[in-house]
Parts: sequence; C-alpha cells; structure tokens
Amino acid sequence: MKANGLLTRRNFLQLAGFTTVSLAVTACVQATAPGAAAGTQGAAPAGAGATVRWQDWADWNPGMDKLMALLKEKLPDTTVEFEPLADGFEDKTLTMMVAGTAPDVMTGWGPVFRKWSEKGQLMDLQANVDATFTDKQIADFHPFQWAGMVAKDTGIRFAMPYYVNVIMLLYNKDAFDEMSVEYPTGDMDHIGYAEMLKAATKKEGDEIKRWGGLVIAWEYDRFQFHVQAYGGHVSNPDDWTECWLDKPEAQDAMEWMRARMWDDNSIAQQLQLGEHNDSQMFTTGLSSTLEGGMGNIAFYAREAKFKFAMTHLPKGPKRRATLGTTDGWAIYKGTKQPEASWDLMKVLVGDDLQNLMVETWGGVPNRLSLVPGWKDKTIASFPVLEEANLDAVLEALKEGYPMLTEEFKNQAESQQTIEAALQKIYQVGDTPVTYFDDVSQQVTTLNHEA
Repeated sequence: MKANGLLTRRNFLQLAGFTTVSLAVTACVQATAPGAAAGTQGAAPAGAGATVRWQDWADWNPGMDKLMALLKEKLPDTTVEFEPLADGFEDKTLTMMVAGTAPDVMTGWGPVFRKWSEKGQLMDLQANVDATFTDKQIADFHPFQWAGMVAKDTGIRFAMPYYVNVIMLLYNKDAFDEMSVEYPTGDMDHIGYAEMLKAATKKEGDEIKRWGGLVIAWEYDRFQFHVQAYGGHVSNPDDWTECWLDKPEAQDAMEWMRARMWDDNSIAQQLQLGEHNDSQMFTTGLSSTLEGGMGNIAFYAREAKFKFAMTHLPKGPKRRATLGTTDGWAIYKGTKQPEASWDLMKVLVGDDLQNLMVETWGGVPNRLSLVPGWKDKTIASFPVLEEANLDAVLEALKEGYPMLTEEFKNQAESQQTIEAALQKIYQVGDTPVTYFDDVSQQVTTLNHEA
C-alpha cells in the first residue's frame, strides 16, 4: 500500500513515479566496514568497473541525492543501479532468481529470506564476514539479529543486518483526550488492553467513527508476538518441522485478537480498512491506536495531524513480547559480481549509510554503538517526535524482549497454509481459532514430508 505515494516498508501496492536510479562513480575511495574511517584511500576494490543492481525500499527517496553522493564517494569505478521494490516483490524476485535475472543485492526479512534461502538462491556471506569484520565489530550488531541471519538447515549466513523494525503501541493523544481515556502505559496487560480498546472506540449510534485499535492479525509476522506473549509458539522451538498453533497458549492469544475484532469490534476488521493500509488508518484518525512498526516512523511523523506517542505493547499472561525483525540485505547466489556486491554491502552496513538512514526515514540502526544517537538524530529530522516517547523503543531493545518471527523447514508452503487459516478467522470472521487444530497437523505433515 502507498504512503506518501511511495512503496514503503510492509506496504505493497504498485509503486508509481519512481524509476531505477543509476549511479556511475569514478572516485578512488575504498568501501569501509562498520567503524572504519570514512573515505579511507586505497586501491580500487575487486569488481571495479562492475555494475551492481541494488533492490531496496523507496523510503530513500527524500535523501536519494545524498545516498547517491555517499555511494559515489565510497565505491570507485562501480555503477550502482537502485531498483525500488514493487508489489509482490518477494515472489517476483524469487522468479527472477530462478531465471538468472535477479538483482545482485536485495533487502528482505525473516520469512522472505527463508523463502529465498530454502530455494538455494542466497549467497553464503560467512567467508566474506570472516575476511572483513573483527570479533569486536561483529559483537556490535544486535545479537538477536545477527544470530537470526543464519539458516537453521544449511548453516549459511544469508544476510547482513539493515535496521531493527520493532513493533510498538502507538496512540492518538487527541483521541484519548476526547474520549477521556487514560493514555496506555508499559504496565498494561491484555485485560487492560481490551478495556482500553473498547473505551477508545468512538461511536455515533451503532456506527463506529473511530476504532480503538488496529492489530494486523491476518499477517504471518504480525500475529506471532501475541502468541509469544501468551507463552505459545508458532513452531516448536526445538523442532521447526512441528507447528504448535494447536496448543492452548497459542489459541488463547488468537482468541483474544478474534474477540476484539469480531465480538466487540474495538479492533478494526480487515474489510473495514477500506482503501487504507494500517499506517493510514492511524494517521487519518480512524484508529485510536496502532501496533505499528518503527520502519514507518517517518510516515507517522509526516502524516499524522494530531499529537501521538508510543509505549510498550501490553504484557501477556506469560511474558512481554514484540516483533524484532531480521530486516537485512542479501546477495543473490547467481550474481555475476560477487566481489563488487560485497563491496556495496560493506557500505550499506557502515556508519555513514546508517546515519543517513536515520536522517532520511528514522530507521533504528543495525548496531549497538549507533543506537544511543538514534533518538536525537530522528527528532532532529522529525521534530514532532520529540514528545512521542521514543525512549520506549530504546527500553524494548535494552530489555531484550523483541522476538524473531518463527519459521519452518518448509517455510513457503507452511506460511501459505497458516495465512489462509488466519484469513478465515480474522478477515472472513466465520471460523473459530480451534480451526488451527487441523491446520497445525497439516503444517507439521508438510514439514515432515519436506
């Protein structure tokens, strides 16, 4: 879906008016690894004169000139072609991989990388990492992300960290003030969350004018942290061929979401979103709260016409949980420019580009040493966020409760089966969560046969 006319994180409508940007560079500047001095002079890297295709989000557009200038400074004698993501890019990119026409470097995250990796289409980056990074530099990456970018089956390192997308609870202060509802705090549990959502729902007669909240329960990576907060799992932590969505903890969490959506309708149903995406439902004032990702923080800041802030997601009966993504960059295994692609990768994960990312769209940096400066840099670019409680994001990272998306050995078919069931429960609304008793067995069978 579009935000500001551009395809941005987790928004998947056709991109319009943003074409491939090519960069021919001639400066003799060596690409630098994280923490290395910017602009280190040296011989041209292997792959000089190569063309490298880089597929990424269009959020770079406000700072595209600065991005191009940075790459020109860092990469000598290389042409970098920027290709913005398009609708359905995961499957389209996989098709291009099989056909031998995929971009050299591309962005993705957990389930997307798993689909590509299980088809054997991603380069193993471990040898490059060993030759480039010190132990100290590796320790600077977020440990959960770093560990999450190694395939469980093959052991390959399939990606390098891009940024950390953490899901937080955003709330419309003006809406809460209008309804005389207290602002949510990090101490709230799911019982209090349900009560707050009802109180924050604005009605005129039987017509809902503003929903209490929005939970994207029908998406594979957005229902999971509720399951985890209830003490459940999507897949067996010790055996990723077993689906655990038939367990009571998982179904209790899914029932909480279903009841909010279909019993009291304090959470908007998917069809009630109309032409809006989840971020737009919040920024247009149609939802008082949003379980929203920090990858879209610039959009919230630019588009919301009301005062808003964020806090931790409510605690579950067993623990606090949220999504901590493995957003990263991978290199296509069939690339004709492996060395030049790795040179680009080193720039992407380095200090200068990470700081430009924060300045351009507020992404939470990929390394621990850069996180302390994230809040002030983001507020400098988006002053409206000064009162938005960005400290909650830093607290979540410090407390270490963001969790990775749980995956399966046969991810592609497992995800397809689970999402079809989620749609029946949450989008259509005519199916109980106990439907996952059968679905879990189907997914487990799929994986045992893989």
